[in-house]
Amino acid sequence: MAKRKVPTIVFIIILILSIIALDVVRQVQFGGNKDDIVLSVLYTSEKKGWINSIAPDFPDWFAQRNPGLTVRLQFEVQGTRTSMLSILAGESKPTIWSPAAMIWVPLLDWAWDRKFGTEILDFGQVKSLVASPIIIGTWQSYRDENNFTSWADLYDLADTELKLAHTSAQESNSGYMAVLLEITAASGKQPDEITLEDLQNTTIQAWLEKVESKAVLYGTSTGFLAKQAVQLGPSAINAMILYENLIIETAKDGEAFSKWGDNLVAIYPEEGTLWSDHPMAILNASWVTPEERFAAQEFEAFLLSKENQQKAIPFGFRPGNETLVNDTDVISEMQNVFNPENGVSLNLTIPRFDVPTDGEILDRVPDLWLKTRATTLEQANYSEYWQLGMNPFAYFSLIFGVLVILVVIRKRRRES
Repeated sequence: MAKRKVPTIVFIIILILSIIALDVVRQVQFGGNKDDIVLSVLYTSEKKGWINSIAPDFPDWFAQRNPGLTVRLQFEVQGTRTSMLSILAGESKPTIWSPAAMIWVPLLDWAWDRKFGTEILDFGQVKSLVASPIIIGTWQSYRDENNFTSWADLYDLADTELKLAHTSAQESNSGYMAVLLEITAASGKQPDEITLEDLQNTTIQAWLEKVESKAVLYGTSTGFLAKQAVQLGPSAINAMILYENLIIETAKDGEAFSKWGDNLVAIYPEEGTLWSDHPMAILNASWVTPEERFAAQEFEAFLLSKENQQKAIPFGFRPGNETLVNDTDVISEMQNVFNPENGVSLNLTIPRFDVPTDGEILDRVPDLWLKTRATTLEQANYSEYWQLGMNPFAYFSLIFGVLVILVVIRKRRRES
């Protein structure tokens, strides 16, 4: 009998040690102890490289500025629309929400007010962390052959061998913004001037249908879309709507030129464009304590500091802190990244559109895309999120699960 009880005892010991170990792992993530202010941050993957490169320094930075207080960062990475829906459903309760673009901020606030009758954030206080304009990416040879400079050119090229790609307007920020910019071009209005009547206008719908009929790929991940363009080459995809920083990323990688003898370049549409400006919203939610709000404000100051804004530039982001626009150190750093060799320009002269704030209109943009998209395509269901890697909690959970299975198997073998 005693021999049969050993596996059970072992199981209990492993369980106790595992719980203790899990608590230790939680506390060592970016430093910390049980008395820490736990700052929950829900953000999108586009800026993950930059955030991960600087976040480990924040606890010490915070402690030096606030003697007697300690903080621990707790990150969750989700796509923009998924993160918004997660907050609305109560599945995620972050202190900080950082979607990929400012247009999602009024949309969440509008949806929250419809559901709960209150405001969840102060739009006027939301600041951009880093920024990347929405551009039309194309091959240098295709741009030169077609004198490609505008959204209007995209429409005209739909009469030729245009092969367009952008992500799903339902699932991806860049795809959503792509459709909003197509509506802007079709209507001749600024994005913040678009009305519900415009979304129902058959002439505008026909404009979108013509352009979208040339789509050869709808992805769920903008990063994956850029990689697909490089893999498939100029004959497969010759225009894509995505982020400027991805053009820089592909240029640095060098695969496009080595494979096709051609490079991807950014077209900055002369009519103007929206920016993926990665706002940081501190939520006015019941679950956010005064201490967490204070820590969030400190994290915002940390991210917007000159030192950390400069660290975002090698990742292809422009500083979100507008006070650094004329800083000589920042300009020097940007000149190393934002140049023709990387397929982009440093100084932009095109208009930067204001963000629409009417939540009802923003909510209906994906519906118009569903009505006008290319219906013969299967959506590419690939995603880059699997590349994020497991955090320590996931590794521990996997190991713990394997141990439990092994103990149970051992026990059953002994009993049989």
